[in-house]
Amino acid sequence: MWNNKWQDGIKRLMEKVNKETMLILFLGGILIFVILLPADSGKKSGSREEQTVAEQNTTVASDTVEGYVDAYKEALEKELEEFLSGVAGVGEVKVMIYMERSTEYIVEKDNATTGSEDNDRRETTKEEDTVYTTNAAGEQVPFIAQTVRPRVDGVAVAAQGAGQEMVRLQIVRLVMALFGVEANKVEVMKMQ
Repeated sequence: MWNNKWQDGIKRLMEKVNKETMLILFLGGILIFVILLPADSGKKSGSREEQTVAEQNTTVASDTVEGYVDAYKEALEKELEEFLSGVAGVGEVKVMIYMERSTEYIVEKDNATTGSEDNDRRETTKEEDTVYTTNAAGEQVPFIAQTVRPRVDGVAVAAQGAGQEMVRLQIVRLVMALFGVEANKVEVMKMQ
């Protein structure tokens, strides 16, 4: 008897249900399923071996960045030496550049804003979450939106023609224009 009532109720309900209603019920079920899925907060508690591998990868990346900064600095020095040695009156040149910082990577952030209102007060909260991408190895890494190259903080130039004040002034002005440093951070000396 109880089963008959349930069966009759389901039959009546199925007669009233059309395709649109079924679609809505189906999509509602998917929505509930997605909402109930456990969310990964980005914190992985891996084994000790996984953590060691991650630390080694970080060390390798750090060494690579330092190598990049050194190569970048050497390329700037060589380019300036070649240019200055071609300027009349300068002669042979040796350049040393000091970099203020290493390469800076700015990661993409996803900004979420939430607001709440009380009677006389309105509060807005902004939260930033790092945006991740997948690298060639299949690992999730932060998405780098911008790379800031190291900034030149000082330049020392030794030139054969630096004994002439006009040549020294030209070298200082050129270095100031190229690297955006102040005159007090450019030193020009006469080479032996």
